[in-house]
Amino acid sequence: MTSESRPDVPSRGTLVGVATGTPDGGVAIVRLSGARAFAIGRALAGELAAPRMLVRRPLRIGGSVEQGLVVAMPGPGSFTGEDVVELHLHAGVRNVAAVVTACLAHGAVAAGPGDFTRRAFEAGRLSLDEAEGIAAIIGAQTDAALQQARRLAAGELGRRVDALAQSLLELRAEVEANLDFPEDVEDVARASWRAALAEMRAEIDGWLARFEAGRRSRERARVVLAGPPNAGKSSLFNALLGRPRAIVAEVPGTTRDYVEAELELLGHACMLVDTAGLRDGGDPIERAGIERTRDQVEGADVLLWVEAADAEAVPLVADARAIVEIESKRDLGTRRGDRLGVIVAGARCGEGVEAVRTAIAQLVERDAAQAWIGLARHRDRASEAADELRRAQEQLEADALELAAFHLGAAAVRLAEIRGRSVLGPVGEDVLAQVFARFCIGK
Repeated sequence: MTSESRPDVPSRGTLVGVATGTPDGGVAIVRLSGARAFAIGRALAGELAAPRMLVRRPLRIGGSVEQGLVVAMPGPGSFTGEDVVELHLHAGVRNVAAVVTACLAHGAVAAGPGDFTRRAFEAGRLSLDEAEGIAAIIGAQTDAALQQARRLAAGELGRRVDALAQSLLELRAEVEANLDFPEDVEDVARASWRAALAEMRAEIDGWLARFEAGRRSRERARVVLAGPPNAGKSSLFNALLGRPRAIVAEVPGTTRDYVEAELELLGHACMLVDTAGLRDGGDPIERAGIERTRDQVEGADVLLWVEAADAEAVPLVADARAIVEIESKRDLGTRRGDRLGVIVAGARCGEGVEAVRTAIAQLVERDAAQAWIGLARHRDRASEAADELRRAQEQLEADALELAAFHLGAAAVRLAEIRGRSVLGPVGEDVLAQVFARFCIGK
């Protein structure tokens, strides 16, 4: 039975959209989803083949014929839970647009961003966190981001959230079972409740503590070179890139503004930033550059603090999350004495450059290893759940069992919202609109 004949399927428009990337590649896929998908498919391609069989069919487009491949997937077993037809055709902007126009002429409606995935969510084919994982796969800019997105789309976070929410509800049921006779609750039972609650809160706190590491590993790490003037920062910048990008001169204050360049480092995408030397004084232009340097240092994921071996040591004037101290210009023959943790770098002859690369990569990989795969929306709901658990702990300590049970239930609700559910069903329209607006049109 198809969507056309199932009374349980709501009546709404049949979507059409380009399911592949840009339509100027080799092959493009136009997707139809909805109650009239099969009817529109037959109008263009004639009789459809057995479900999930990809067959060649001539597509009648206006007054001409386009040779394509057609596959029909009946609901509810399709991605969207509705009847779906995919038309695989020759790519090309005009050709693809003509096929979409033909579908619209037969009664389809143009899909908006995320419309297909939203219907999959509404049909229960995937949860909201899994849908967000799909969007994250499409938008991934680093290998770590892609790996996290795949885990999110596969339901890894959702399974852990569901397990924790279930434990919360079971604990709430235990507490509520003793509301009428709180004086009969044994101390060992109360201790067990407190221990279980502390364990649950510790798990959520662990998620939140690892959120920033996850965010950083999903983005290009910002690696900033900073230090006093004429310390060899620009030479090291060029050496790390393997090409001359920044101007190098013996005159202090040569770099007046920060310079950025993308750097692929042992499989990690980074943004390398060269900055003006930090010192007091200088002309107004140099002072403006120094202020920008301080801004860059503040926003660094990894700070490369560079000092020249032939100059006096200066205090480290930064407090970045991860710092690599580098003593440069050792190739000039000067020696200042080794300091623990300092990487020797003679950028012009290549000495120590690989050690710097390795140090950066290790710091970036440390983020990936510690990362929580949850996104910002998941963090917000988890933080709210942690607050409710804290209140539940306070009420348990005060022997206010009814209030403790209330806060346990509220925490479970916050966790359910990560999955896209609320007490009354799916989360509100404003949340769904925000999530799916970030999708591309064909998804």
